[in-house]
Amino acid sequence: MRWDLHGRQAHHSTVITFPVMHITHEWGTDAPRHGFPLPSTLVHGVVEHVFRTTLTGNGEVVGARFRPGGFTARFGRPASDYTGRVTPVDNELFRGAVDLVDSASAAASGLDDVIAAGDTDDATYRQLTLLLDRIRDDQGLHRVEQVMVHSPWSVRTTQRVFSRYVGVPVKWVLCRYRLQQAALAIETEPGVDFADLAVRLGWYDQAHFAKDFRSMLGITPGGYADRHG
Repeated sequence: MRWDLHGRQAHHSTVITFPVMHITHEWGTDAPRHGFPLPSTLVHGVVEHVFRTTLTGNGEVVGARFRPGGFTARFGRPASDYTGRVTPVDNELFRGAVDLVDSASAAASGLDDVIAAGDTDDATYRQLTLLLDRIRDDQGLHRVEQVMVHSPWSVRTTQRVFSRYVGVPVKWVLCRYRLQQAALAIETEPGVDFADLAVRLGWYDQAHFAKDFRSMLGITPGGYADRHG
């Protein structure tokens, strides 16, 4: 991502994120960014609500987005330690100092190299990926009990795996994917009926749907439709 806003108003960006972690290398004139001086190489944990940032001056970001659970499978660190946080990369993460160049192509290549240098074959991650893909794609899954039918582990173990690898509970992941689908429907289906959408995606009624939508995305379905419908 690259921007140049010199002489122009700041740009406020809001993103509905997936249950994933990122590593970014960031530089520019708008320091500090995320509370850290620039340039910085940062680990971003799962964002529990929406990701908001204000862009000013000029800057660039090169990032790697891990699949849900992928950060822990690669580095062995609990994702829950990073949930809701942005922290600088420490030398131990890559087993040595990493000095990325402030150039999009060089930083991207450098991130590829240090991430690919790991040699981890994680059976738990492979099983988790199958389960997460099902949660994402099967809109008939509305409740945690339905997810557990497809889990290769017990309820308690499943929750522990989600905490360690994904950084958030099963219920959060399920709700976030359904709200992602709800937001997409509001954006792409003119005049979508909120009550019908709520039932279609598994909410008991429109009121519960609206409450979860606002809680996780920071705006009501009607407000979202006004801005993005």
